[in-house]
Amino acid sequence: MKRASLVLALILLASSCILYVPYDESRRPAARTYEPPPVAAPPAVYGEISISFIYDYLGRYGFWVNYNPYGYVWVPRGVGRHWRPYTQGRWVWTEYGWTWVSNHPWGWIPFHYGRWGWDNRLGWFWVPDVIWAPAWVVWRFGDLYIGWAPLPPGVEFVAGYGLRWPRRDLPHHYWVFVEGRRFHSNQLSPWILPPERNITIINFTVIRDRYTVKDRYTLVNDALSPQEIERLTRRPVTKVTVRQVQKPEEAGSGLDEVRIYRPQIKQEQVTPKNSLPKEEAAKKIRLAEEAGPEKVEVIHRQEASLLERTQKLELEQLKRKAEEETRQAPPQEKQRKLTELQARIEELKKKHEQEKQELQKRQAEEKKVIRKENLRRKTEKEKK
Repeated sequence: MKRASLVLALILLASSCILYVPYDESRRPAARTYEPPPVAAPPAVYGEISISFIYDYLGRYGFWVNYNPYGYVWVPRGVGRHWRPYTQGRWVWTEYGWTWVSNHPWGWIPFHYGRWGWDNRLGWFWVPDVIWAPAWVVWRFGDLYIGWAPLPPGVEFVAGYGLRWPRRDLPHHYWVFVEGRRFHSNQLSPWILPPERNITIINFTVIRDRYTVKDRYTLVNDALSPQEIERLTRRPVTKVTVRQVQKPEEAGSGLDEVRIYRPQIKQEQVTPKNSLPKEEAAKKIRLAEEAGPEKVEVIHRQEASLLERTQKLELEQLKRKAEEETRQAPPQEKQRKLTELQARIEELKKKHEQEKQELQKRQAEEKKVIRKENLRRKTEKEKK
C-alpha cells in the first residue's frame, strides 16, 4: 500500500513540472494548392532579328508589294516563270523531320518562316511570319510518286496544338511531284514533273498533313516516315545532324550535317523602305525574267520527257494490278474483269492525252511571250 502511494506521488510531482507551450501558427504546414505543370520554354535559337531586317535583306533579292489582305508580301526576282517554292534544293531527314535545304542564298527565311501564296500577275509570293519550321509544307504519297505543296496564307501554327487549317484543300498547281525513286536526289529540280500532270497524280496519291509538335513550339515535319520513303526509294534514310549557326551565310549542308540559321524574329510595326504597287511589281517581274529562248527550249524538252515517261509508268502499273486481279478472279468473273481493265486503261489514256495537249498549249504560249519580250528589249536597245 505504501509503495502504491509513493508511485502516485511521484507521478503528480512530474506532471506539475510540464510547461504549456502555445501552438505556433507559423509552424502549420502550408495548404497544398494546385500548380499547373511547367510550360516548356521555346527552343534555343541563335540571335534575334527584326521584321525590318527581313524587309531589307529580302529586298535585295525581290520586290515587296502591298497585297490585301496580307499586308506586305515578298516576290522573288529572277527565278524564272517555271519556278515554284521548295524546288531548288533537296530534302534531308533530321531531328526536326524532313528539312528543306535550299540552294537560294535567301532560302533560310521564306522556306522556314511564313507561307506562300499565288497570284496570276505576280506569281508566287511570300507572306512573313515569325515561327520557324523545317519546312512549311503538306505531303502526298503513293506507290509511284511523292509530292509536297507549300502551306498557303491563313494556315496558323498554335503552340502545343499544331496547324490550324480550316480548309484542308489546295489548288492542284500548288503541288510539286517527283517519282518516288528521285526523292533522295541532291538536286530535285530536274526531276519535278510538269504541273499538267498534277490532277492525275493527285488521284494516285493520298494526302499526309499530320505532324508532331516538339516542346510545344516546334513543328516536326514527320507526316512521311523514313520507313515509307525507304520502301518507295529502296534506299536507306540516314538521319543528318543539325548544327545551329550564327550567321545566314553559314547556313547550308555537308555530307553528314545540315547547318541551320534560325534566329528569333522580333515583331514590330514597320513597313519596307521600298515597296511597289501590284501592277508595277508585275511589270518588273516580267522584265527580270532570265530564261532566254534556248533555256526555255531545254526546259520544255525536259517537261515533255518527264510527262511521257511517267504516263508510261502509270499505264504499266495499272495493267499489272488489273492482270493480277483478273488472274485471281473466279472463271465466271474473268471476262468482266478484262472488260473493266480495258475501260480503265482507255480512261487513263484520255487523261494522258489531255495532259499532253495542255502542256503543249502552255509551252506555245510561253514561247510566244518570250519572243515578244525579246523583240521589245531589242527595239529598246536600238533606240538607245
